[in-house]
Amino acid sequence: MYVNGHCLGRFWEIGPQQTLYVPGCWLKKGENEILILDIKGPRENKLVGLDKPILDGLSNPVPATHREPGTVLSLKGEKPVLTARFRPGNGWQEQKFNGTLEGQYVCIEVISNQKSRDAYTAIAEWYLLDAEGNRLSREPWTIQYADSEDKSRSNRTGDRIYDLQESTYWATAQGAELPHHLIINLGSKQQLTALQYLPRMEEGAPGAIKEYRIYVKDEPFTIVKE
Repeated sequence: MYVNGHCLGRFWEIGPQQTLYVPGCWLKKGENEILILDIKGPRENKLVGLDKPILDGLSNPVPATHREPGTVLSLKGEKPVLTARFRPGNGWQEQKFNGTLEGQYVCIEVISNQKSRDAYTAIAEWYLLDAEGNRLSREPWTIQYADSEDKSRSNRTGDRIYDLQESTYWATAQGAELPHHLIINLGSKQQLTALQYLPRMEEGAPGAIKEYRIYVKDEPFTIVKE
């Protein structure tokens, strides 16, 4: 963020800063120029001047996990829009859908992994492409459901697949069995033509997906008591 050509610093929804201090000597009477470089795109253009900083809260807190205890996803009666497989190895992969799809909720179902006997699954980043083949903004995305998330060593929850950090990732907990499910709420109904997937960056791409299915719906998927 810049004010009248002076760089104030940077801020992020998860910290470490939620507000930036503006020295009075950098302001002038009348009109002041404010320039913000945003890599995600805001939901609305809104800027607020405060007389006290926000030091004890996050602007966009996320839940510790994305599954209520004792619940499970039900795909009864649902039909996948895509059944496919990823190739082994590192790097981005893209898979086109059969035509243009519409929906607000996207379910990723992991059937098998590249290591056939390993149920461990991880996704570093995930994008969806619109009708023009452009990446959708992920700013409004939230996770409706994740069957398993590893919280034992660090934060590897489902929202890590759209946090703009290729070094972080969603990972399932040790001992969790296949199939795995992750549901993304896109925030509104969107047209979809393809997906882009990035496995973990380490050598051998630990937890890389092999066979998978994709489901797309206008309404939330059904979560039931076990």
